[in-house]
Amino acid sequence: MRNVTRVSSYFRRYLRGERVAVWEELRALGPVPDALAEDVAAVADETMIRVGQDVARIAAALPELGWVSADGVEPHEPPTEGAIALADSLADKVGLPFALEACLRRVGRVWFAGDCEALLLSYHLEPVPRGQPPGPEYPDPLCLPSAYTLAADWDEYGGEPGFVFPMAPDERKKANVPGGTQDLVLPSLVADPVLRGVAGREGVTLVGYLRESVRWGGFPGYSFAPELAPAALITLGIEPDF
Repeated sequence: MRNVTRVSSYFRRYLRGERVAVWEELRALGPVPDALAEDVAAVADETMIRVGQDVARIAAALPELGWVSADGVEPHEPPTEGAIALADSLADKVGLPFALEACLRRVGRVWFAGDCEALLLSYHLEPVPRGQPPGPEYPDPLCLPSAYTLAADWDEYGGEPGFVFPMAPDERKKANVPGGTQDLVLPSLVADPVLRGVAGREGVTLVGYLRESVRWGGFPGYSFAPELAPAALITLGIEPDF
């Protein structure tokens, strides 16, 4: 884990509520200078603590709506001590963006893909989506990897030039139709990396994507057709505070 004991300007501003402005400035830094690393790490850590709280809230509510996992796993698996230690080692071994390291340490594995009539999710159910994302046929349920997933991928492919880490299936695969992945290019020492392969959101960063995900109750695909979003979504979505 990067040392986050020293609290300086970006973190103080973030706590005062300048969350969007602070992240915009951190993105503009490019690779984070060593002199700012503690400050940026503190912002990333606090951000992902809040993301983790929102993810836990949504995950707890999903079964009450009749949600059934696409592959039988829990919607949220908070990071274990082992996963946190692994994330710390990956930060040094791989060279992780600050937001990704904090996400692995504070959020853990997320898997909202599944079936739920109340949320119009159809992984195994009919109808099968026929159009192309983005759009209401592709709710894009939030999925995030654990540190163990990244470690396994790095051990297998990390020696290749331009390593691309598949953070999650893309919108099509999350709806159980052939598709691709949502990816990060590693190593990268920026504050907030661009998440590639998100339909309709070219250039979106990890933090930006998580904001939209929380705003739309874990299913940001509905932002492209809010008038068609299911009524049950109102019980899950909130304005993000990160």
